[in-house]
Amino acid sequence: MSGVFGQGSGGRSTRKGSSLRRRSTAVLVGSLIALTAAAGCSSSKAGGSGTGSAGAAVGDTLTFGTAATPPTLNPATGDPAYGLLYQWAYDPLVVMNGDGTFRAGLATKWGYVGEGNTTYELTLRDGVKFSDGTAMDAAAVKTYLDYERGQTTGSMGGLLASIESIEATGPLTLRINLSKADPGLTFNFAQAFGAGNIASPKAVADPTSLDNNTAGAGPYMLDPAQTVTGDHYVFVQNPNYWDKTRQHWTSVTVRAITNPSSMIQAMQAGQVQAALGDATTLTAAASAGLDVTAPPQTLTGLNLADRAGQLTPALGDVRVRQALNMAVDRTTIAKALYGNENLALSQYALEGQAGYDPALNDAYPFDVAKAKQLLADAGYPDGFTLPVLSTPLFSFDKMIQAVGGQLSAIGVKLEVTSKGTVNDYFTSMISGQFPAAAIGYGLANMNSLYAGFVNPQGPFNWFHTVDPQLDALYAQYNTADEQSGVALQQQINARLVEQAWTVPVVGAPLSYYTVKGLTGLDATSANSGVPWVTDLRSAG
Repeated sequence: MSGVFGQGSGGRSTRKGSSLRRRSTAVLVGSLIALTAAAGCSSSKAGGSGTGSAGAAVGDTLTFGTAATPPTLNPATGDPAYGLLYQWAYDPLVVMNGDGTFRAGLATKWGYVGEGNTTYELTLRDGVKFSDGTAMDAAAVKTYLDYERGQTTGSMGGLLASIESIEATGPLTLRINLSKADPGLTFNFAQAFGAGNIASPKAVADPTSLDNNTAGAGPYMLDPAQTVTGDHYVFVQNPNYWDKTRQHWTSVTVRAITNPSSMIQAMQAGQVQAALGDATTLTAAASAGLDVTAPPQTLTGLNLADRAGQLTPALGDVRVRQALNMAVDRTTIAKALYGNENLALSQYALEGQAGYDPALNDAYPFDVAKAKQLLADAGYPDGFTLPVLSTPLFSFDKMIQAVGGQLSAIGVKLEVTSKGTVNDYFTSMISGQFPAAAIGYGLANMNSLYAGFVNPQGPFNWFHTVDPQLDALYAQYNTADEQSGVALQQQINARLVEQAWTVPVVGAPLSYYTVKGLTGLDATSANSGVPWVTDLRSAG
């Protein structure tokens, strides 16, 4: 597949509001917050050449640096963006490996039964206790999941919205009945989204107790006496933890350091041993002798949401949207802004993910002359003006400026409005005032892509585009087995590329820094931008 796709419908639009939209907004706000650590100059682990004292502090305590802290420690009302803090106290039901496969967590068996992806069963690990001493059994997990799926704040309720009922079928077995086909439960239960971070039923009975404390079945538990909310959180070993070999530290401190340069300085001084990275300091981190891990994770580009041309008529013609894709030199932008031309992205899946199709990389080769011809064929020989919403956060403004500079060559002028905060950006985006906006959306599979982007009620589909072909493909994918699902994911990806729903530019990485002497950070694949951080340990 190469060149320009044939003409096609941009899809019809509908104006329905629902609680699902509000829940999806919460999910994607978290994805954007997570982007504070996104972007970088490497897509694999690379050690720097600096000397310094970065490795001196590895020992029986670990300090992990992060740029932001959650408004609550309750994993049921929290957000995946803060998963690296929750993980210390909460083991997930299943663990996603760096290669995208899954292994046992609190569950030893898991998966769909029968056909159609509407029944899911779990077998729990025997002998597990929560940090408050309560036994983890089927009744306890049912209590938590029922509580979690009922939440309307945070993001977890939305992740479990397809669940109709949960049955404890034995002391350690559960059956989850779905109201509609949903192939995404295993991914949602893993550490990246954290819907499987189970808390004690005693805590569920008093949910406010989870706001500033923990009650999980993870290797550590919060020590409130040593914790200052918003500044640092001290975790000590959970005496009831089921696997003592995974308690690699006597204590772990998660420390908030909002300034990226200060984070590097703290690591050089031995005050911090591992941290979320930042786009502005990746080179400095490597030069300081830190290990930089930066797997691609996030589609970053220009979202052409007004696909019916309500505000900007030109976007209602698929040839115009295709022309915009053909006028952008992704490799140049990836190299200039992120230091790595291999981060250039032309589709809606990353290499290594089931929906990825290498042929789609050639769908829109950089060709200004052909882009101009497409615009002329669509009735816009002189181009047009496109209002765009952006924000300086996550390097969006810089990316949009680079895209705008290239689009000017075909007569398209971007009229950019930049909002300084995530909330202002989101409020403006979902208001429907802008036909296009900078987008950052974490890629994993077509199920997670649907939640906030393809879904007509999703926040990144604020003109509520409906595409019948996509609907038909998703109907098949949602009920398909794993093998058939791969082909359907690729077809969904191809349809989105064909209809040019966005101008993808780069697959921005989610990055991590560690000092020399640490190992266990398994985040090398596009399938798992969020590692099981409790695997971090001394290499010695």
